Order: sequence, then structure tokens, then C-alpha cells
Amino acid sequence: MKKFLIVLSVFGLLTGVIAGCGTGGNEGQSGAPVEGATDVEKAAMQETDGGSGDKDEAAQKNEPVNVAVEATEPTTETKCSMCDMTVYPHDHDMGKFTGQVVTADGEHLFTDDVGCLMNQIRVLEEAPQAAWVRDYNTLEWVPVSNAIPVRAGIETPMKMGFALFGSQEAADKFVTENPMLAAVVTSMDDVDKIALERRKAKLAKMKAAEEKAAGVADGQGQMQMDGQMNGNMNGQMNH
Repeated sequence: MKKFLIVLSVFGLLTGVIAGCGTGGNEGQSGAPVEGATDVEKAAMQETDGGSGDKDEAAQKNEPVNVAVEATEPTTETKCSMCDMTVYPHDHDMGKFTGQVVTADGEHLFTDDVGCLMNQIRVLEEAPQAAWVRDYNTLEWVPVSNAIPVRAGIETPMKMGFALFGSQEAADKFVTENPMLAAVVTSMDDVDKIALERRKAKLAKMKAAEEKAAGVADGQGQMQMDGQMNGNMNGQMNH
């Protein structure tokens, strides 16, 4: 009888240890990534915990956040928010290159070319609510994140040379039908890189002009001082 009780006691202890190993280590960590889980499984666990992080990532990169806002149309007096050039309406031949962005506080800013649009998004302090470009064919507003750019020998307001399309099929068709334009499908990342390069070049040019102007002003000021000193000395000597 004693041997039987001892066996039961040992069995109970082993059962408790096994149960503890299965639950105690994850206490307070529901949804934490499990060793050996696939990336899809880990993403599903994080999303279940409410931590998908898509909005935060977009804000860090200043990419448009998916918010339910609607695009509007520019007026005849609208100027590009970046270069202050004319923003063309949809019925103008250059209107197909117009873009717009809605800032975090709901302001609609329009640009005359996709390069200005990308740089406008770049300089915003907060991630915009949304941003669109026009489809080259239909003139409908297309979210920037969905746009398919084609670089070609076409005239655009700021000489960027990009036509934007709402689908891969439309972009491919444009390339096929326009062999003389040396058209090639590219990516919005490429558009953004070119826009950034142009912005840096423009800023460098502006800085050089300011330094030159400051140098001329300093030179003129020095000449005036030298003239005054010479005049005073001559006056004293004559006196």
C-alpha cells in the first residue's frame, strides 16, 4: 500500500512540473513571436495584438496614410506648392501631370509635376493623409502608392518626363504603342530619387547664388569703407 501511495505522489509531481513548463514561461506574453514560427505567423500574431504598425511606418517615411479623404480639383489660380508655377486643370494638355497631396491637417496642396509632388511629400513635417497623381489616359486620380510610372521622351511641366498610369496593363500598352518615345516602365522609387537629386541641385544653386550675392555686398561695403578712409586722410593732409 505504501509503495502504491509513493508511486501516486511521484506521478503527481511529474504532472505538475510538465504543466508548469507548458504555461509559466509564456505568462503575460500572449501574441509574442514563437520560436520556429514563420514570418506570416509572426505578422498574424502582431496584428492580432493590434500592433500592425503600418500607420507608424508610413508616418516615419512621410508616405501617405490610408485615410478616407477625397481628391479635389485645382482652380485657375492654383499654383504649385513647391515651384509656384501654374497648376494645369484636367482639360489642359499638361493637366495630366498634375498631382495633389492632403496634409495631416486637411489642406489640399497641388503640384504641376510628379517631381514636385514627391518633394512636397518629403518636406512635410507630418505624414500626409493622401496623395494622388492623374492617370495619363483617363485623367482619373490615382493614389501615388498605386501609380505605375513610365519614363519617356514626353514634355512635362518641370521636364521630369514621367507619365503615370493606374495599372500595369495601361503602362505596358503605352510602352508598346510608343517605341519612338524610348518609353520604359520604372518605379515610384526611381521617380523619388530623381526628384530628390533635382531638389538637392536646386538648393545648392540657390546657396551658391546667396553666397555670391553676400560676397558682392561685402566687397561693395569694403570699397565704401576704403573710400571713406582715403577721403578722410586726404582731407586731414590738405588741412
